[in-house]
Amino acid sequence: MDWELKYGELSKDKEFVSNCESLKEGLQEVQQVLDQLLPLKEQYDKLTLPAQIELDLFLAFSMNCLQWINMRIEGVDPTKHPIKDDLQRIKVVMKKWQEIKDRDKRPTVDVEAAKRFIKSGLYDPYRATGQPKNKKIRFDENAE
Repeated sequence: MDWELKYGELSKDKEFVSNCESLKEGLQEVQQVLDQLLPLKEQYDKLTLPAQIELDLFLAFSMNCLQWINMRIEGVDPTKHPIKDDLQRIKVVMKKWQEIKDRDKRPTVDVEAAKRFIKSGLYDPYRATGQPKNKKIRFDENAE
């Protein structure tokens, strides 16, 4: 793709040229990433389910963002277009996917070990004093 931009009379407007060059560099970076990821679609069925989900989310978000940028460049207000709802929906799904991935990383409790800890850690006053359970305690009245 030819990325050489010709500004003509607008070349005197430094801010405009800077913004266009920045956009061009960003789009080139996006193109490089997409050029690396799109061939993965051919091997899509061989990918693991988490890899498929992440690839789908990334591509859907990227394509919708590029459409948003295109609309802005053409002067169309994307906030009044269904693309806004699509981006919001993808963001919600991305958050849910992140929660699922984080849930898998959480430590789990070994219930049997926890029961043993609790059972051995409970205070037993009879065991602590060395006296048997259910025995009457007699106090010596003469001992002082």
